[in-house]
Amino acid sequence: RAGNRHLLPRERTMRCSRCLVALAACGDALSPFQILKSPIKKLLGKDAAAPATGAPDPFLKDFSRPMSIPEEGIAAAVEVMRGGRLFRYCATSAETSHVAQAEKEFAAMVNQKYALGVNSCSSAIMLALMAVGVEPGDQVITNGFTFTALPSTIMRLGAEPVLVEATKSWIMDLDDLEKKIAAFPDAKVLLLSHMRGKVCDMDRVVEICEKNGITLVEDCAHSCGVTWRGKQLGYHAKVTAYSTQSDKVINSGEGGFITTDDDEIAAKIIYLSGCYERRYGKHAVRPADELCEVAMAEMPNLSCRMNEVTAAVMRPLIKNLPQRVEAYNRRYDAVVKVLREEAGDVIVVPTQDERVGTVGDHLNFYLTGVTDEQNALFRQTCVAMGVPVSWFQSKVNARWHVNWRKYGSPTFDLPNTDEVLRFAYDLKMPPYFDDADFPAFARVIAYAARVAAGDDDL
Repeated sequence: RAGNRHLLPRERTMRCSRCLVALAACGDALSPFQILKSPIKKLLGKDAAAPATGAPDPFLKDFSRPMSIPEEGIAAAVEVMRGGRLFRYCATSAETSHVAQAEKEFAAMVNQKYALGVNSCSSAIMLALMAVGVEPGDQVITNGFTFTALPSTIMRLGAEPVLVEATKSWIMDLDDLEKKIAAFPDAKVLLLSHMRGKVCDMDRVVEICEKNGITLVEDCAHSCGVTWRGKQLGYHAKVTAYSTQSDKVINSGEGGFITTDDDEIAAKIIYLSGCYERRYGKHAVRPADELCEVAMAEMPNLSCRMNEVTAAVMRPLIKNLPQRVEAYNRRYDAVVKVLREEAGDVIVVPTQDERVGTVGDHLNFYLTGVTDEQNALFRQTCVAMGVPVSWFQSKVNARWHVNWRKYGSPTFDLPNTDEVLRFAYDLKMPPYFDDADFPAFARVIAYAARVAAGDDDL
């Protein structure tokens, strides 16, 4: 500490910034959590000078840990394992099947007629596209900013993704959507992703689709609990896909649901997912037997079924989601408040359309007024202090369209999307954290932004 006294505050800040960069350089070999648990923690901890005047304490909790399974779900899963009936069609009836009951409960939650449980949201998207008639050689319009599973699934069907620009609010640019529809007149399906629960003007989306004869499929992987005009998002589409993977607000490890109000599509997806013979009787929500009989004869079996253990662990999380949404949003608001008060001139948190009811399970923001070098210093500082922000333009980030080209996804020039993502970040908001943890790690992010921007007051 005495060794820094001869330095001016600005010089102390720069020296500490270089220290943080050196720490972050270990990030390829160590996780942020390991860095802060290692001996070099002394450079940041109570045994040495703080990184700079007013610097917050490093954050020591693990961001990678998902939500716990409620005891009710654990007990139900153990009972399934003891009985051995893990395969959904081993259940004696729809009433005794956890999958069938989860489908019924999920359909009620999203206020749609049918829900089908599958082994992942990617499977849900694939079956949804098949059910609306996507075939090899077709063009499917989708977001240029979304998860890699969307273009991958389109290509898996032998179809071609057509990528649409994103806005500064991280939603699909609907002006560019209209341009892409005009440029690709053979495209008849829009796979619309609500990336990280960010929702574009759904009224206008429906209008555009109806005007151009486009079938809408919604990817609501990040949108369980998100609403449009007070109703669970996903009801505008012919078919909608949801995720229950561990990073989402319903944790089943891997899993997903397809929802629809269309009787014929419901019969198709039951058989596409892996139903066979007359086992449709073990679905609690299903269309008329006559439609199921037709689908049984005509649909291939793709074995994407959800299993009984998966459904057992998630059912309590379907039930208590409304209460958890309140907690997510309260904590999210606490984080955003700190960011805006302490670094509002550097950090921008996108806002949503007032018609959207949000779920704050992830923090998304971007830096403004910084250079690429300052951006690098920001993320290095965050990581070194225990907050593993994920940069959307990392060479390994699965959400940047440039990285999709490596596996053959078509190249689209998306300058607006690239500019939006250039300084943009993503961070989980783990439910197991205590309320006080959220403003604590927000102060680390705000501090890192001020260090990167060269704040003279540090």
